[in-house]
Amino acid sequence: MDLESERKLLDEIRQGNKEAFRTLVNPLIPGSFRSALAILKSRHLAEEAVQNSLVDMYSSIMQGKDIQHVGRWFSRVIVNRSIDIARKEHNHKNNQDIAELDIQDMSVSPLEDIVKKEQSQRLVKSVMSLDLQHRVVVGLYYFQEFKIEEIAALLQIKEGTVKSRLYHARLKLSQMLHVSHRQEKEVQI
Repeated sequence: MDLESERKLLDEIRQGNKEAFRTLVNPLIPGSFRSALAILKSRHLAEEAVQNSLVDMYSSIMQGKDIQHVGRWFSRVIVNRSIDIARKEHNHKNNQDIAELDIQDMSVSPLEDIVKKEQSQRLVKSVMSLDLQHRVVVGLYYFQEFKIEEIAALLQIKEGTVKSRLYHARLKLSQMLHVSHRQEKEVQI
């Protein structure tokens, strides 16, 4: 959506047009939910983060806040709300909702389908076991396809820090997946 269209929708929202708000946020919700889910590891908490962010957005618009690039601004709000919730939930370990994740594959045979699904589940489980700072960067980079400079701006950290976190996250994931694969082979023998 271009800046002029965003401006028009923001003005309509300030005049009380609820449909304009829906038009503005509907394209943002799926990606925002995936980001929140990657950070929080819980469908319920991700929904809460998105809901809180929508309320924050509506309040900011109604207060007349000048919002440039609504998508980027909303992504920043989602990440901040998700991190806030993750901090609150840190002491209350929640079960991971990995079983609820729908991983779609385009496999040729049922056997390939099963193998790919197991690999995907193992990868998702490994990503979800990363600490918060690595999980956030991995989620934004791989799941939301943000560029390194966008992640740095969003999280207000240096690009070098983003690269470092991605590097260390990849190392951890590689180790986890290698150990997991080795354990599976031992079980099969």
